[in-house]
Amino acid sequence: MTTALEQDYLQTEIKNGIGFITLNRPSALNTLNISMVRAMYGALIEWSNNNLVKAVVVRGKGEKAFCAGGDVRRVHECIVKGLSEYDDFFKEEFALNEYIYNYPKPYIALMNGIVMGGGMGITQGASFRIVNETTRIAMPETAIGYFPDVGASYFLTRHDPAIANYLGLTGKNLNHYDALFCKLADWSLPSERWVDFLNALEDLGNLASAETELKNEITKILQSLNGSRDYVDSEVYENMDLIKTVFSSDSLHAIFSELNNLSDNTWSNETKASMLRNSPLAMAATLQLLSQGRKLGLSECFKIELELTQHWRTKGEFVEGVRAALIDKDKNPKWKYSIDNVDQAFLKQHFPALFKYH
Repeated sequence: MTTALEQDYLQTEIKNGIGFITLNRPSALNTLNISMVRAMYGALIEWSNNNLVKAVVVRGKGEKAFCAGGDVRRVHECIVKGLSEYDDFFKEEFALNEYIYNYPKPYIALMNGIVMGGGMGITQGASFRIVNETTRIAMPETAIGYFPDVGASYFLTRHDPAIANYLGLTGKNLNHYDALFCKLADWSLPSERWVDFLNALEDLGNLASAETELKNEITKILQSLNGSRDYVDSEVYENMDLIKTVFSSDSLHAIFSELNNLSDNTWSNETKASMLRNSPLAMAATLQLLSQGRKLGLSECFKIELELTQHWRTKGEFVEGVRAALIDKDKNPKWKYSIDNVDQAFLKQHFPALFKYH
């Protein structure tokens, strides 16, 4: 049952031809629960057939976060108690994520502050992914014994394979320059210009224009407000030679071997240290998922991820990862497996979805 409070967690409004969706759970960094997913999906479907809505804007309430992901505490509870909501949540969340890629009207994601996990799921299919100097993007799932989902096997793999492996395994925290370079954002617009952008967008929403014309006009607005696509100060860009050297392999052993070979390098040592804290099982599964995702289309990627969530409920390490990070907060997860235990044969036996299209 959805409470009145939960209904307020997602607010919708049509204003001057623009449909606004606001994630309104700032005390929880706007993390998504199933009622929010359902409300958002419902609003998008309704607006797709509403001639009064010319474009959609999705944003997060507060300055800290657009959306820090799915409500992992609730997912943890669903696994521990055996609740069917676990399957419902992922099925409906992924359906929403995929729908956004095919949305018939301009869909604009304002990605301020923290944008992680499920927050990426509702932004990566957007027509316009707009970041600013506060943006911090990551897919940090391996740190809590999970794998990058919400379409990550698709959106991480449309660029460079080494970047996909690097971001998926390490959960690297990206700023706005990194996001542009990694093709996870389209425009960087200074936060002080966001009000001007929204005002101009509402003026545009009052005009009757075709979708293509609207997108062209939105681009012009961004250009006029000094929106940028420049990634020259990206740390990922600066370290691309190292990233390619280490992360071009789809073997976890080979990646660690390359990191060990670079033991006199600060970047390598920091990267290795961060990975050693993550679940070896989650990292091995992530590598295989990304390897498969590079060869697949959008719908196939979501199908594999959904099937993998079903395997993961009983065979993954999410429960232990969340316990250590959020429940007991001891920051000391007891992973079941070592890197040596999670080879291809192990993955094929326990997580067949990872090899479905091989």
